[in-house]
Amino acid sequence: MSQSDERMAELREIFFESAQELLQALNEQALKLEKSPQDAETVRTIRRIVHTLKGDAAACGYHELSELAHELEDALAVEIALEKGQLAEVALNAADILGAMLESYRKNVKPPSGAPLRKLIQGLQEAPAAKKSRGKKPAAKSRGRLQKTKSPNPSTAETPWSEYEQLALQSALRQGKQVYDITAYIDVNCGMPIAGRQLIHGALAALGEVLAVRPEAGTPESLKFVQLLVATEKKAEDVTARCKIPAVVTRVKVQIVGTSPFTNKKTSAKRVETEAAAPEIPTDASAAPPDLLADPELHPQPNSAAIAENVLRVGAERIDNVLNLVGELIIGKSMFQQALNEFAKYSPKNPLRGKFADAMAFQARVLNDLQRSVMKIRMVPVEQLFRRFPRLVRDVARQCGKEVELVVSGQDTDLDKTILDAIAEPLTHLVRNAVGHGIESGEDRRRLNKPQLGTVSLAAYHQGNQVIIEVSDDGRGIDSAKVRAKAVELGFIDAEEAARLPESEILDFIFRPGFSTADEITEISGRGVGMDVVQAVLHRLKGTVGIETRVGSGTTFRLKLPLTLAIIKAILFRVEHRLYAIPLHSVSEIARTLESEVHQVDNYEVLQLRNEVLPMVRLGKAPAPDAQGRSRKLFILVITVGEKKFGLIVDGLEGEEELVIKALDDQTISTDLVSGASILGDGRVVLILNLSAVVEHFSRLRPNAAGSVGSGLLLSYADRLRLAENTAVQS
Repeated sequence: MSQSDERMAELREIFFESAQELLQALNEQALKLEKSPQDAETVRTIRRIVHTLKGDAAACGYHELSELAHELEDALAVEIALEKGQLAEVALNAADILGAMLESYRKNVKPPSGAPLRKLIQGLQEAPAAKKSRGKKPAAKSRGRLQKTKSPNPSTAETPWSEYEQLALQSALRQGKQVYDITAYIDVNCGMPIAGRQLIHGALAALGEVLAVRPEAGTPESLKFVQLLVATEKKAEDVTARCKIPAVVTRVKVQIVGTSPFTNKKTSAKRVETEAAAPEIPTDASAAPPDLLADPELHPQPNSAAIAENVLRVGAERIDNVLNLVGELIIGKSMFQQALNEFAKYSPKNPLRGKFADAMAFQARVLNDLQRSVMKIRMVPVEQLFRRFPRLVRDVARQCGKEVELVVSGQDTDLDKTILDAIAEPLTHLVRNAVGHGIESGEDRRRLNKPQLGTVSLAAYHQGNQVIIEVSDDGRGIDSAKVRAKAVELGFIDAEEAARLPESEILDFIFRPGFSTADEITEISGRGVGMDVVQAVLHRLKGTVGIETRVGSGTTFRLKLPLTLAIIKAILFRVEHRLYAIPLHSVSEIARTLESEVHQVDNYEVLQLRNEVLPMVRLGKAPAPDAQGRSRKLFILVITVGEKKFGLIVDGLEGEEELVIKALDDQTISTDLVSGASILGDGRVVLILNLSAVVEHFSRLRPNAAGSVGSGLLLSYADRLRLAENTAVQS
């Protein structure tokens, strides 16, 4: 692949990312316009979004998407759109169709037809105002804005900068930046003028912000020259030097358009050409075109001045590589600490011991700061995920014939980017179910004296070392009796056992594959798929999902997620001479007891801990029923999984440790009870248990199979666990 091809591929990746954000913004503004149909400023915002998308698509060679966006932009005249009153629907459909085209370009397949959107655009253009405006020639405005010219020669004609580009220019001037009008002429012998155009654009983008580009890509003039409006703090000589691309650019013209009104008016600069120098020109505020500085519409108030963003886009895989290196450093720190402890044991009075300890403490402090910094880089606000749900709620509610409002809170809560991406599908299932299955119809809500407008709430907040995401509705709630009967009908449980189970365990059946209490199958719900995906994803992320519901009042699904998957604080313990670990935040208490204090109830092991009866999960083999076995001392780790408490019976404790999780592939270990492995400072391998999977497996056991979870779950995988240890050491 040539350098220009690599550059084009990089530009397209940036385009895909920015275009996705533009389409999301288009969705948000369309929903806003749907609530306020006469908001002219929202219409202008939508038009600016479409204009940006059009230009970016053309620059990357996606002409079909660019042409469709261009047609939509022409139809988005404020007075026409407001008179017709159909813009919100058109914009929402445009977001869907342009999004489908974008996905096709990403996959290198043929994009879908834009005919449905063109039909809607035609409906806008056939408005009376549109017909009227087509019959008149636009009059020049008295304030003297720059008028568009048909001449393609930028050296002799005024540049047709649009209203949005003029606003961007004004914003750059207020930020104290220099704005240059740059024209680069492309060599007639250049074999790839389009790629050359992109090289020029990329070179100038590295110096500052490209505010505008002319002419549009795909036109005959675009193969001859490219004219850019660039805001930068660099000097004109630096700009010219950056444009000198051999075999691509033959001549460059750089002219100052305007300077910041806060700069010294006595400052001057030169118009620079690579062929000959021009007379000196002033560069104070008066050097800018008078129509830009005089137009009050294009000169926002000082309190609305834009703030320059200092954002660097970095691929997630690069951050993951840095995080892996930090993990290796943490393992190295543990190794140093182990060696220091052994040195202190053999040479307790050696004067070097104190120096080593000080150096170790300093390294640990710096490493902890480095780890926190890298973790913060991976963290993103959940708003990035929550933004997609207003459109989803609106579409599902219309499909079901309901009126539903989405209330969002906690958008600024940070979550690991990997986890955020993984929970997108589960949250989508929960929100769709809340609208389609939870909120009653308008007639039912009137009969129940509820507001006609149903409410679905999305909330996120921190709780200790976890992030809690709640999906709530004020609908009909979940009838546990109906769930109990359905579970018996489907054969998940017999009637006698179902009668004994508490409501919290009965509600867990809705996460079983194929389980549904819907009376009829619709496009929204009733097939019994979706909720099992929610629990499967949460288990994979080492999180939990809980349910709170009241019949007639609503339901809340509560997702508990770890802040990060990469590094955890864990408690280490032994079970039958093997070393295991679980996240420290899952342990609420550590207790000591005797084997004789553990009792059998319906073949389940339980322990009375103060005033609470605690179900026990034994990870090893049960002792012999003799006097010696009954007098054995036990360690009990009281763990919290979801809203339930269990006791883990372990043989001994090894202490707390900061562990770097090493993922194990399915070929290495086929049980979901182990979520990963880690290496200790002394070289030992510890397996990290997936507590939610362990407890779920334990809860599903029949009474005659319960008791020794270890022999049935963990110890039966002994050979696979040894292989997992070897794999972790090699990695």
